[in-house]
Amino acid sequence: MRSNNTALNQMLQSQSHQHQMAPEYGQYGQMTAPPQVQPMTLDDVVIRTAGLLVLTGVAGAITWTLVPINPGAAQGLMFLGMIISIGAMLASWIGSGKLFANPVVPSLYAAGAGFMLGGISYGYEFAYSGIVIQAVIATFGTFFGMALLFKAKVVRNSPRFTKFMIGAGIGIAGLLLINLVTSLFGMNLGLFNDGSTNVTLIQWAIALFFVGWGAFSFILDFDMVEQSVRYGAPKNQAWVAAFGMVAGLIFLYLSILRLLSYLRQ
Repeated sequence: MRSNNTALNQMLQSQSHQHQMAPEYGQYGQMTAPPQVQPMTLDDVVIRTAGLLVLTGVAGAITWTLVPINPGAAQGLMFLGMIISIGAMLASWIGSGKLFANPVVPSLYAAGAGFMLGGISYGYEFAYSGIVIQAVIATFGTFFGMALLFKAKVVRNSPRFTKFMIGAGIGIAGLLLINLVTSLFGMNLGLFNDGSTNVTLIQWAIALFFVGWGAFSFILDFDMVEQSVRYGAPKNQAWVAAFGMVAGLIFLYLSILRLLSYLRQ
């Protein structure tokens, strides 16, 4: 049976190839059993995801605390976190999935993203009191809501759905990259509102689309986890799944934070 998830297909093919290449005879012609691989479970994914979220929260609290005390140090941590998180995302996009089977790489991403989120969240909270807790509640509420819909089979993955989500994700990444590059040269494309002007129709549309895409991207993650457990994927692949969950939660949190700021204006 073939999965709709490309990353899972590659992983399963790799496992099959490794089993085919496993030696049948040991030293002096003795038979050797293939190495036993401990399978991944749902609990493995939950525990690792929770651990990465705690690490993100701790790193974010450090930057949050530094902003009013030492803004320069906070900015340095935010820049470092941005470099680490962007590097991790690029590594995942170019197919370096094996990197994330090691707990060190997802942990570095979680810490880096936390450093960046702490400063961003402080800025939003300073401008709109109470917005951060609202965004956190909305983010986890959306996550568990999508999990219930997936469990109840109200929303399921399919080849067409996967293609749409991947295509839209590439479009979002391209849009963010173009906006980042142009902003470095002092150009404002007007894609995101900074609070100094009224929110335009295109800015509302982008904000709503980002939130919608972030919410439905969890369907791909849930499907990957479900099939990985079903096919007996190695236990270290739980780190890959946990990284995907945390990255999705961070994207959704930032998107909801922006949307709430528009509503608060």
